[in-house]
Amino acid sequence: MKKLFLISVVTLLIISCNKEEFDCICTTEFAMITISVVDSLDNPVDSLNVNIEDEFGRTIKPIYKQLQFVPGRYVVIDDSYVNYLLTDPLLIRFTASDSLGRTVQAFIVVNTDECRCHVNKISGADKIVLR
Repeated sequence: MKKLFLISVVTLLIISCNKEEFDCICTTEFAMITISVVDSLDNPVDSLNVNIEDEFGRTIKPIYKQLQFVPGRYVVIDDSYVNYLLTDPLLIRFTASDSLGRTVQAFIVVNTDECRCHVNKISGADKIVLR
């Protein structure tokens, strides 16, 4: 009986040591992935209708639609979605349109770190032109 108990404890210790654990210390900053929308003269464009979806068609609604004091800068995704993301890349489609029917689209690839502290931008445009 003692041998069975000892073998069980040793086995549990070995299994628990094989788990990959991270020392997670997250900062209190609130990260956002943003994109600038400009016209053909490189002027910022405000008050656009924005639609943000991931590669599976799920809608993303960041806390802020547009940065308040930065004209033409829109939030694609923010830290309110860290539990939604994985370390694997996720493709996001950002679509913006104005009242004249002009539309522009951008694709941005994001993920989060192992600790799920902040969103990270892997690739994608920083600025797009509404024509």
